[in-house]
Amino acid sequence: MRLHTLRLMLLLCLIAAMSVACTDAQRTPMPAPQGDLDVPYVPTPQELVLEMLQLAKVTRDDVLYDLGCGDGRIVVTAAQKFGARGTGVDLDPQRILEAEDNARQAGVTKRVRFLLQDLFKTDLRDATVVTLYLVPQVNLQLRPTLLRDLKPGTRVVSHAFSMGDWEPERTIETGGTTLYLWIIPAQVTGTWTWTPPGVTEVYTLQLAQQFQRVHGTLRANGMDMSLTDVALVGDHLRFTALPREQGQPGRLQFDGRVQGDAIVGHVTTHGATAGAQQSWVAQRTSM
Repeated sequence: MRLHTLRLMLLLCLIAAMSVACTDAQRTPMPAPQGDLDVPYVPTPQELVLEMLQLAKVTRDDVLYDLGCGDGRIVVTAAQKFGARGTGVDLDPQRILEAEDNARQAGVTKRVRFLLQDLFKTDLRDATVVTLYLVPQVNLQLRPTLLRDLKPGTRVVSHAFSMGDWEPERTIETGGTTLYLWIIPAQVTGTWTWTPPGVTEVYTLQLAQQFQRVHGTLRANGMDMSLTDVALVGDHLRFTALPREQGQPGRLQFDGRVQGDAIVGHVTTHGATAGAQQSWVAQRTSM
């Protein structure tokens, strides 16, 4: 009789425990991943996190997006150490929960957020810094989106993996791996025209580019000029125009900022009027 009573009590306890477990599961269901995970979760060591943020020169004025954020350590560190605002994006709900918990522990929940979604469907237009620790094929798939949607001057830093033939502005070898930095270039391909003060002839600048590498020619003062020392960093364009034949007027140095379909800056003339500087406002007339 005693044994029967003991078994009955154990059975009732088991049923009660299962009921509580089922109730808790109904209250806090674990969401399923939002799609196939293209990139395995491998966290970036904390010392490399700091180097990535320093390479991007992150400040409190920045808006950082970490694509494939894992446990959120890059976003949290950017907010905690540099004062930046940040968004982490990941497909793994477990990683998002860890990231949110890490943000709470660091006291930065007001400066960060974490999104459970596909990084390819993420609106990046307000980003000034994007960090990545993905894989080469995902970097290449993401590259057109970065170049199209990010503002010129936005910094992109990748841990370990490059962007194919898009050459980085800087690389750092550290901790047995490589960090890459790119700066989103303005789009300058096309025909740009302007008429300098006191001149009746329209100047015509033809530019073509591959990422931040730019080449072209200038038609000015009735002659064709070659471009040299061309540099495009974000929206900042600089180049020198040289006459193609000896005995023609000296070189022209251009320095300007790309503002959509306009370039605004100045040009310095070297030659008969050495050092003379004029304003420069060019308009793009065709792509």
